[in-house]
Formats: sequence, C-alpha cells, structure tokens
Amino acid sequence: MREAARIALENGVVGAGGAGFPTHVKLSASADTFTVNAAECEPLLYKDQQILEHFLPEFSEGLLLCGEAVGARRLIVGIKEKHHELMERLRDELPPQVEVCPLRDTYPSGDEHLLVFDTTGRAIPKGGIPLDVGVVVNNVETVLNVGLKKPVTHKFLTVSGEVPEALTFRVPIGMSLREVLRAAGAPMEGMGFIVNGPMMGTVTDDLEQPVTKTTSGVLVLPSDHSLILRKSRRRRDVHKIAYTCDQCMRCSDLCPRDLLGHFVKPHKAMISIGFAAEEKMAWQQTALYCCECALCTLYACPEDLDPFRMMVESKQALMARGIRPLKQAVEPTPLYDFRRTPTSLLIRRLNLSPYQHPQKYVEMDLHPHRLELPLKQHTGAPSTPTVGKGRSLLGGDLVADIPEGSLGAKIFSPLAGRVGEVSPDRIVVEVA
Repeated sequence: MREAARIALENGVVGAGGAGFPTHVKLSASADTFTVNAAECEPLLYKDQQILEHFLPEFSEGLLLCGEAVGARRLIVGIKEKHHELMERLRDELPPQVEVCPLRDTYPSGDEHLLVFDTTGRAIPKGGIPLDVGVVVNNVETVLNVGLKKPVTHKFLTVSGEVPEALTFRVPIGMSLREVLRAAGAPMEGMGFIVNGPMMGTVTDDLEQPVTKTTSGVLVLPSDHSLILRKSRRRRDVHKIAYTCDQCMRCSDLCPRDLLGHFVKPHKAMISIGFAAEEKMAWQQTALYCCECALCTLYACPEDLDPFRMMVESKQALMARGIRPLKQAVEPTPLYDFRRTPTSLLIRRLNLSPYQHPQKYVEMDLHPHRLELPLKQHTGAPSTPTVGKGRSLLGGDLVADIPEGSLGAKIFSPLAGRVGEVSPDRIVVEVA
C-alpha cells in the first residue's frame, strides 16, 4: 500500500469537510493531478485558512505524500484570490512544484466540479467524479491529517456569528456542541445554531450532539434571524408555498451546475409539485445532478420559495425508484464566468453582514468530562467496536475498527479515560 494511503488507513483519516469519504481509498487511485480544495466557500467559516496560516509545514508534508500516492505530476492548491498575503506565503513556502491557483470569491467555488474546472480547465462529466478527468481532490484539513501522521482525534472548527470574534480552534472529537460553544464564549439563550455553514449546514436545537470528523463549524444567530427561520420551515409549508412559483427561472439561471452544462433546472422541480407521481418524473430528472448548494433557495429565488428542498426530494424520489444519474460529457455554458454568485452579495442576501467579525485561531486545552464517539462518522459501514465497557484508555487508543471487507474508517479515543458505554451506534468515553 502507498505510504499516504497507509497513513490514512492506520490513522482513521476521512474527508474532513464533506461526507467523510475514507481517504485511504481515494489515495489508492491513480491520477495526473492532485488538487487541494482551499476555497472554503461557506460564508463565515475560516478553519482552512487558519490551518494554512498556522500549520503550513505539516500541510506541505501531507500534500507531497498525497501527490506521490496518486502519482500526480501536478500539485494544485485552489484558494480564493482575496487571500493575497496567504497566497504569497504559500508561493514562497510550499515546494516549487506546487501551483497556487487563485479562485474568484464566488459561491460555491469549493464544489468539486467547479473547482476542478477552475483549476485545470477540465470538465468532469455530469454524474461523474474528479477521477474521471484524472484529478484527485482533498480538502485542507484532510491533507493536514495525512501530514501529521497520527490518529485523528481532534477536529478544527470555527464558531462564528453572534460572538465577539470568530474563533477557530481544535476540539476533541466527541465533545458536545454545548461545550464547544461555551469554550468559544458564545451566547445560548435565545439563539439558533447552524452546524457546518449557513448554506449547506443544518439548524439544530440539540446541543448535546457530538463533534465528528466532518464538523466544520457552528454559526450562532438569534433564533428569529431570517436564515434560521428559512432553514427551519416544515415540509408541509415548503410544499404549500411551492404552488406560488411563477417560473421566472432565476434559480436555474444562477445554478452553478447548470452553468457547467449539467442541465440542472430547479424551476422544473418546482412545477412538478402539482403533478401526480408518474407525471412528476419527467420534471424531476435534472435533480439527479444537483450538488445541493442551496443557492437557488437562499439567494436566487425572488419569492422566498424553496427550490432546494424540492430538488432534494425529487432526487430522493428518483433514487428510491432505482433511477441513478448517468455519466455524460458536458460543456460549460458561455455564461459560466458571468453568472457566478459573488460571496459578498450572498452574505448581504443572507443578512449576515453584521457578523463579519475579526477572526483568529486560538489554542485551547479542552478536557470535557464525556466524549460521545459515533461509530459512523464517514461514508461506508459503521465502525466495529474493539473495546468493551470499563476498558481503560489512553489518548489515541483504537476504539473501533473497519468491518472486514467494508468501506469505513478507524476511530480513536481523543483523551485518556474509561469506556462508559458501547452500543451499536456509539462509544461513550468518560474522560479521566
């Protein structure tokens, strides 16, 4: 096994910013280009930027290992051009063979299909993955974890919003959101909470849920903020207001995947609401290629409707019928460069301008009394516990392994303690 893939396998490294795809599998592929996704396109999240500023040597080590593993001739870091000073530092301090590629400050510039096209000029087939055009993509924290060469026990995340300043810090995996927010000095009374970014994140009122390997941040907003209210709508209400869609097509005009030539048309999913099940299918087909960026709902729609939810439901309905996306070559539209959505306008549309606080990285020595480690923090099968109740642990000890013959990832105890509970879906560690 290639060194980087072995490191990722032995240390439980998974994609740290998305679905948590096991990194050892991705690094077992062969490609001529390895691209780091440093776009960090979700507003008010800063962890990748802070990792590059504070852990550049370790990141550089991971980048070289990953590139070597896939046999890449090109190593690319795609980062927004607005980070002028950081870009210059990357060019000065990363190995000379690494290309630092500036990206426009648009949303969702971190989508893999857009990122690969913007950095290489190659259009991934719709229904395809970067490997189809000879590219492997990982995000900043994933590459860092390969470079650190030790078990993944902690997670970088940003707490922003209704706080004096946005803080990025490392927390033990399994720590509750409540304790994370308390450590960041965030208010909780009368607040709403969005986990993993304002666009693709979800509203939660369960502050006891644990940080996982894919948690990127928590956005704290007043409970009556427009974004909290819009993302909390009941399904019944979403369907009811969908009937008022006037088919202006603005959601489709601004869809980033449609601009890439994927023929993704949210307005068609909206019109399907009035049809019977069999008749819906023809109108829902384009939803198979939706990247679920939510731009159609939270930015494009002038009527405050929810085409994003209709697209997700359409995709789920088609998948339930066994209909899968077909892999087809695409050609970006002539309007690709002219209809991209500036992040600055998106932030204003989301009513988040007041929350663009100064942001910084801080080191914290966090020792919660209890850690809850879900056995499924990744794409694939849940991990299999390797410990029993009452077992004493040291920080970094293996507590769950990959099931034989399955896609998955190892899980380690972040801190020393004792196993307080083992169940089919989690392990609880009582910290010493």
